[in-house]
Amino acid sequence: MINDNTTLTRPTIGLAVYNTRTGDEGHIVKIETPANVSHVIGLGGMARVQAEVTIVWNDLTIAKMPDAIAADYIESAARYELPAIGDNATAELLANAVAKQEKEFAERKQAQDQKKIEVEAYRAQYRDKIPAWAKSVIVAELRQDVSDTMSDYWNSRTVKSIVLGFSKHTRDLFPEMRQAARNHPDTAHLADAPESAEHREKYSMGGGFYLKTGSRHSDGWKVSKRDLYEKDKVQSLPFPSIWAVTDDAQAIARKVSQPTLKTARAGNLSHAITIEKHMHTKKGFEMFMCILPDRVERDEYLRLLDVAKSLGGWYSKPWGKTPGGFAFKELESAESFCIGQQQGQSPVQTAAPKQLGAKFAAMADQLQTAIDDKLRDRLTNTPKRQRQACQARLEGLHLERAQKAMRALASLHDAGTVPEALRNVQTKAEILELSRSVIERTGAYYDAGRDTGKPRHESPEALAVWELIGGSNPLHAKAESLRTRIEQLQFADIPSYFPTPRSIIEQMIEFAQIPPGVDCTILEPSAGHGAIIDALAELRPMASVFACEVWGTLRDILKDKGANLVGHDFEGYEPERQFDFALMNPPFERGQDAAHVMRAFEMLKPGGRLVSVMSPGPFFRSDRKSQEFRDWFSAQGGDRHDLPKGSFKQAGTSVDTVLVVIEKTKD
Repeated sequence: MINDNTTLTRPTIGLAVYNTRTGDEGHIVKIETPANVSHVIGLGGMARVQAEVTIVWNDLTIAKMPDAIAADYIESAARYELPAIGDNATAELLANAVAKQEKEFAERKQAQDQKKIEVEAYRAQYRDKIPAWAKSVIVAELRQDVSDTMSDYWNSRTVKSIVLGFSKHTRDLFPEMRQAARNHPDTAHLADAPESAEHREKYSMGGGFYLKTGSRHSDGWKVSKRDLYEKDKVQSLPFPSIWAVTDDAQAIARKVSQPTLKTARAGNLSHAITIEKHMHTKKGFEMFMCILPDRVERDEYLRLLDVAKSLGGWYSKPWGKTPGGFAFKELESAESFCIGQQQGQSPVQTAAPKQLGAKFAAMADQLQTAIDDKLRDRLTNTPKRQRQACQARLEGLHLERAQKAMRALASLHDAGTVPEALRNVQTKAEILELSRSVIERTGAYYDAGRDTGKPRHESPEALAVWELIGGSNPLHAKAESLRTRIEQLQFADIPSYFPTPRSIIEQMIEFAQIPPGVDCTILEPSAGHGAIIDALAELRPMASVFACEVWGTLRDILKDKGANLVGHDFEGYEPERQFDFALMNPPFERGQDAAHVMRAFEMLKPGGRLVSVMSPGPFFRSDRKSQEFRDWFSAQGGDRHDLPKGSFKQAGTSVDTVLVVIEKTKD
């Protein structure tokens, strides 16, 4: 018996169901009495499960759920008037779903058996190639982000693995990982990756120690170290994997930690200062030790320590086989320290202007990788990730200022025109500190702050550095404030606020055929924070955009941007003119997208074109309004273009979307 969906809310065999979040349709094929007493929590509180409902979705997937949960799907189907099916069709649907399930199980079983054979063949091939001395293996994995922001699921999967080398120890040392990364062209870039690529996550739910540009689950290569099993080391290797290990590859750690020896004659010391390269055993980075030949008095030690600190160094006490001495992360700084002691002067006094100019230019170039990493696009789909992205941007802006100051100082040193206040500034650490800005914070937990574009320090050196980079910039501060307000909108309670991604806007402009360099009028009925307006201002600067926006928070942002607001709620907007084009991303709830498209179309001039983002719902739903829209759309000769799944993922939704293009016929 076929039941009327408009009057039923209780589960009945053959009844239609609809998932509004995914757009899936299906039917109830089985209803069973639960074997045990159980309850579910719904809108009405705790409810006892009266029946177990089996649903077959339109892709023949079988789902089993309590009746209270199925009721939501039933009501959604009734709202869209989806038809029920009869007993024969129900039995056939269930049989097809079961057959599909059995076929997929058999295919999985066959694939598992085949994989076991391949794994054993791989292990047999490489079991004897693992060095007897190896205690761990260094592996590179190409990770692919498979996170689902809608369900707050964060994960990534490995699509390719490379065995980069072996080690005689199990310590996590990043220089060792960097050296191993050079063994394959796909991972060689990680050898010189910025310090931010060194991830230390040895805590509960962390990712361990690994080398990777970007976050843990972002797309890209990840280099890490794995301990080898004692009984059968080959079982520790990833399958399948490429081997980048050469026949003469010994323990990578031994290559990395091999000392580099240099000497410099010191005029105020009885023997030469020796520079040796060692490994910082706790933090795992290379350091260059300036080892004094003799003990010195306390006052002399303090003087030397001040010189070392000015070069970014420190004093390292003896530890194990590592001698004590003044330590530096860069060989150049260690050599400058030695040169200064050779003449009994500070490194600043001994360095020639041309040398400092080349040094500053080199430091500026070295910052570029870190700047690109800090200012790259990042996920901002949770408050925590938004704060992390904002913090990275603040660091990137700081590094850009420091880079600009370094390049300006390089030119001044080359020309011999360095200001008095900056003549004793020569290290990267000094410039980084002098170029810091005031960061304003609201005190909220997830607030990373806002760059005001004003110098943090008021010393003569800091003011001189800021003068080199053009001083404080009020327009920059205003732009950063506006950017922060827009980012915070992502978690504001604004219904239907899903900003249009730039790539889709560019596609909309192309479909609309808006000519560049031509004065024309464009309607934007639901402007949001102005994503479409901003793109038009950049790509079609001659166009005049007329916008509507109902939400006050968004209207305030549009006003600060200087947008031409002509109305509040588009449904009540009565224009004083007709428009050449309409570009829009209307709300989807209650069929508003279809209604807004038809209303905006009436405001076009003859020959005008409308391009809009829409839900695919109006093109398949069986309710009266959807049918009326389809008839109207067909009569106007409209075109529909399906957008790829996840097109609005960055905006906070995974709902399917389409682009519609309609041209108004000329009279």
